[in-house]
Amino acid sequence: MKVSQLLHVLEKDADIVIDDYGAPVDSTTIYEGIARGIVRDNPINKMHVESICACNGTLFVLASQPDKKGQGRQ
Repeated sequence: MKVSQLLHVLEKDADIVIDDYGAPVDSTTIYEGIARGIVRDNPINKMHVESICACNGTLFVLASQPDKKGQGRQ
């Protein structure tokens, strides 16, 4: 599932944190805010959801970059 598909079913005011699966540990968070804050042309929308967790009213999403031709996921 792509992040854009997940955002489509969420309430627009839902709190969300998106972390990049392939990023170094000290810089994994790439977005923190409400779902409507991610615009259509944002590259985050093309990322693939790896896992989802909810805690204290916030949705935490671990996502990875889409496959590139000739390469597997990171």
